[in-house]
Amino acid sequence: MLDPGRHLDDWNKPGNHRTDDTFEQVFSEAKSNTEFAADKRIVLRGRTTEVIEKIPNDALDFACIDGDYTLKGFTIDLINVYPKIRTGGWLGGDDFSSTIWQHDKKFEPTLVFPFAVYFVEAVGAPIYALPNNQFIIKKTAMRSFDFID
Repeated sequence: MLDPGRHLDDWNKPGNHRTDDTFEQVFSEAKSNTEFAADKRIVLRGRTTEVIEKIPNDALDFACIDGDYTLKGFTIDLINVYPKIRTGGWLGGDDFSSTIWQHDKKFEPTLVFPFAVYFVEAVGAPIYALPNNQFIIKKTAMRSFDFID
């Protein structure tokens, strides 16, 4: 679990318009909901670029990116988290939307769909489009891009 848990001045998405108390409530709820896996989870507070090096490469069986879905934020998250997944592991995410205007147009567009597809094509991995705007990438030893809808 990696989350800054605070307002970010350079993030223009609805989730950033919370009070500090709300950020703490969300964090507490996430910890409570994952307590069953407390011995396996890693909890890091900070931006990806601030804390990702605390996770060794090839250390994770699974990671889910559910955070900053601006092009900048998602690019940083995906490029930094992917090496942390072991071969045979999975990297999932949210907001795999066919429209870039997932939120009101006063917010930055959501570009998860095109970037994730281009990324897996570049690294040679399959990506699966799942229901409810979810996606999952399998990290394979053989380079083999595929898009499965």
